[in-house]
Amino acid sequence: MLNFGLASIDLAAKRQQRMLRTLGQNLLSIDAKAAYDAGTIVASNTHEREALLTAVVLQGIVVAQSADGVLEPHIKCASWLMQAVGYFDEIPQNPIARMTVQRFGMVDVMLAISRQRRPYAPQNFILNQPDQHRWDTTEPSFHKMTGCPQPLMCFLVRIAHLACDVSDVLETNLHQGAILNKAFQLDTELRAWGSAYNGIPPAQGERTPLDILTECFYWTAHLLLARRVFRDQTCSPRVQHLVHVCFGLMDHLSTGCGPDSSLPQPFYIAAREAISPEDRVWVRQKHESMTAYYREQQRNSAMELIEQIWETTDKLRELGSGSGWLTGIKLSIVDSYVQALDRGACFFIF
Repeated sequence: MLNFGLASIDLAAKRQQRMLRTLGQNLLSIDAKAAYDAGTIVASNTHEREALLTAVVLQGIVVAQSADGVLEPHIKCASWLMQAVGYFDEIPQNPIARMTVQRFGMVDVMLAISRQRRPYAPQNFILNQPDQHRWDTTEPSFHKMTGCPQPLMCFLVRIAHLACDVSDVLETNLHQGAILNKAFQLDTELRAWGSAYNGIPPAQGERTPLDILTECFYWTAHLLLARRVFRDQTCSPRVQHLVHVCFGLMDHLSTGCGPDSSLPQPFYIAAREAISPEDRVWVRQKHESMTAYYREQQRNSAMELIEQIWETTDKLRELGSGSGWLTGIKLSIVDSYVQALDRGACFFIF
């Protein structure tokens, strides 16, 4: 929005206000009741609503790049518009509209993971149904846009919902057997999908940056499954192994190579699990390298949160409070603390 400091702050603020006024006026013009009752809007308004949806999503991306931007309202609004134009049920034929839907889908699931809540999109959202040929091999390619293949994004959606299912069960003291059965099934399917990935860092020039980034997303999915569904603790051998696999791959994505612009989500998810001083030094150095090239100010907010997590959770573990399921039915104090931080955060990087 400020063009890396080259634009006037006053001018940027005026344009931002004008954009928000325009969006607000257009949203007020929609008959919400008719849109929800009919399931879709009348054909004569489709193009206008497509344009509005695109503007809301793009405005959200702009907001996400500012120091104090809050993306949540934009995604809520975009979700409402997605329902209004019927894009949860069918693929738009317009390339720009399809690109908007794809951007919304990825931001929705990654924002949900960042906040430790469920995505806004319904689980039967057409983009949440794995179909690599439809979404990744035709243009605009979901994989090339996001760095994450569409089937893998579908796994992330399932993990986000399962993690919330586990949290709900823990809060109500119900038996989690059925959820864990689903988790083991998901784990099996995920490993089958990613059977070509072995976690070994490639030799120089052996693989494309996009392929390395894809594997980063793949192992991040395993990390999320371990931490938020199976509730392995940060210090567990499995979690630390996954962290080191992620770091090893990320170290082979040179800053500015292109696909690494989509690295923040896997990077900051893995970074919070770093325990050793050496790993934390590497995280800080990688963060500094990325922020020197990519100027999204919210990356610094993410790193500040990680430093806060490291400092506080280290103290809690020293007191013996991070050993896992304290009574067999509750989150550890460490995980409860991190969950509260995530749900109270405002920043988002994508």
